[in-house]
This record gives sequence, structure tokens and C-alpha cells, in this order.
Amino acid sequence: MTAYHTHLCLVSAQATPNLLPVLDEAWRPKKVVLACSVQMKHAALALRSVIQAKASGMLVETLELPNAYDYAALSDTFLSYLVGHADENIALNVTGGTKLMAVAAQEVFRSAGKPVFYVNVETDDVLVIGEQATSQPLRAKLKVHEMLRAHGYSVSTHEHPQITRELRDLTARLIDHVASAGRALGTINAKARMARDDPALRVDLTPAQYDSRSLADLLDLFIEAGLLRQSGQALTFKNEEARFFVNGGWLESHVYEALQTLRAQHEALTDVAMGVKVSFGGADPRSQGKARDKNEIDVAFLYRNTLHLIECKTANLAQGGKGDDTRATEALYKMESLLKLGGLRTRGMVVDYRGQLASSEADRQRAKEAGIAIVSGAQLKDLKGAISRLWLVKGE
Repeated sequence: MTAYHTHLCLVSAQATPNLLPVLDEAWRPKKVVLACSVQMKHAALALRSVIQAKASGMLVETLELPNAYDYAALSDTFLSYLVGHADENIALNVTGGTKLMAVAAQEVFRSAGKPVFYVNVETDDVLVIGEQATSQPLRAKLKVHEMLRAHGYSVSTHEHPQITRELRDLTARLIDHVASAGRALGTINAKARMARDDPALRVDLTPAQYDSRSLADLLDLFIEAGLLRQSGQALTFKNEEARFFVNGGWLESHVYEALQTLRAQHEALTDVAMGVKVSFGGADPRSQGKARDKNEIDVAFLYRNTLHLIECKTANLAQGGKGDDTRATEALYKMESLLKLGGLRTRGMVVDYRGQLASSEADRQRAKEAGIAIVSGAQLKDLKGAISRLWLVKGE
């Protein structure tokens, strides 16, 4: 097909339908016009930021709209723009905006004989309205950080640590002993958290902990992997990266590596990131230094340009949290808030090593209502299979 010179996009809280045609090689325009209401100015700035970073040299303009629910004023604005650009090969992306905004824009463009297209957000196919041609797939692929920035967030990610054979062996043994290692692992988690506040990354075992055979056996695994050393009742972590790995980072790395393996098998799984720190306000240059609502995502990936978020838990989620909530309930609360980060299609999962989350009927029901998947306990022995069955389409 012949690409249109200009895309006029109706800006809304959902960035993906406007972004993908702009970045697709077959659809890429020379100019993008972001039509936005006052309420959507920040969303427009976020889109502009990603477009200019991904498509260097593309002209991006903003068309300010009046009240998004004033049909006559909206129609006048769109008509005035077309009159001022009568000789321009311009098409309307009608996917975004309010319903009234979309109706007004489509009526004006159709009356002027200008093309209108729609992006199916479930399949990332694009359809030119009024043409008999079948819908066409969009081939543009985003990164996790681009998806988040397009929705108005500033983003930073950890570099993935080098996972040695010893660390892989350690993780495999922890997964193999998922049914029996939980209590001892909970103690080690607590010690690793305590060591974070010590400049030497040192922490002491209690006499009862020092005499525990199950705890000693598990500590030996971490010692053999070179992550910490023990002198009597004193534990000293090799460095902060080792302390983080012991304090549950090993499960994040396990999930990350499982997804990297799946990425090689699924073309539509395009990016995997670990330790993603997100704060609101990064796309607006006026908000520098004022980012707020900070969150951290353990593991994130994009499948068919849909953001998937995974929280990894090695702690005892049956323990009490703040107020009357358990840690399991708090984990679900956090995931519910994270699901707002990447648009309507964002999906979430909690990977619970010790299995308490799945043991509570109330928590299982809450997760189901929120659309949050749970992988726990023995299911971790086939993590790739669990993720594939829940989220990935075979034979794509």
C-alpha cells in the first residue's frame, strides 16, 4: 500500500493504536498531527517523545481541540484543519479519542473524501474504512520502556546480571525443593533484608537459626554459589548484587531467563525487561525532578505489543501485612495498580514460590476478578509451560 503523508491521531489514554501505524514501515507517514483535548495534553507529549525517539526526522504537530464533548466545535476544528491542508495526503486514525470526538472527525474526513483507518487493538491489524481490502497486520514492535513512556511514565531498568552455571544450578535446586525449602528460605530472605542496612552487608543468625539443620543446608547452597560466606553465626554477603539475588532476586532472574527462552520460540514476544522502575511525569519536560507515584516491576515483557507484568514473591505471603491485609492481598493490590501502566490490554501475573497466594479462596477470587494470573508452588517446575498456556498463542 502507499503510505499517507500525514496521520491525524485522536489522542487518548491508550497510546498503542496511535503509535503502531506511525512506526510501521508500510504505514509510516512523514508527519503526525496529535489532536488532543486539554485533558490529554500530557498523553500527547508522551506520544511525541516516543515517536521522535523511534522515528528520527518525523514531523510531529499538536492540534488543540475544544471541549471533547462539544460536537459542533470539534467538527469546526477538524474542518478548519483540513481546509488549511487541502493539498495534503492526510488520513485519520479514528481509533482513539472520545466517542464524540471520533464521530466528529470521521464525519468531517469522510465528507472531504479523506481516508479513515481503524486499528484493531486486539490483533494490531489496521482497516481502512470503506475499502474492500482485508485488514492488514502492523509489523512495528515496541520495547517495554517505549510502551511505558508512550503512556506518560519515566522508566529505568536494571542491567540483567550475569547468571553463571553455579547460579543456575542453585536456582534449579531451589525450584526442585519448592515444597520443603519455604520456611528456611523465608529466614534467609529476612536476613538478606537486614543486611541491606549494614555497610559490610553482614548479619547474625540467632542461636536457634544457627542450630537449624534445614537452614544450614539451604545456606550451604548459597555459600557454594559464592554469594555469601559464614563465620560462626555471622553471614556476610559478597556484594549488593549477591545480597539482592539471595533476597529473592534469583526468582526474578529465573522468570527473566524463562521468558528469554520463550522469546526465541515466539516471534510476537518482542522484549523482556527486569527490575523496571517506573514513575509518572517523565514525558513532560516541565515535570523534571517532580516524578511521582514510583513503582518497580520485577519482570515485564511485550507479547503482540501488549504489556505483561510479573511480580515475583519468595516471602511468606500468608503473613500479616499492613492493617488487616495479608502480604498476599497486598501483592494483589500492587499488581492491580501496575495494570494501569500500559493501557487497557496490560496483563499481570504473580509468581509465588511458597504457594500461599493460591491457597486462599478469597485471594484466588480477587485475582480472577482483576484478571491476574497466579503461578505458584510446584507450578514453577514448568514455568515456561505455565506462561505459555496462560498467555502465549501456539503456532503464531
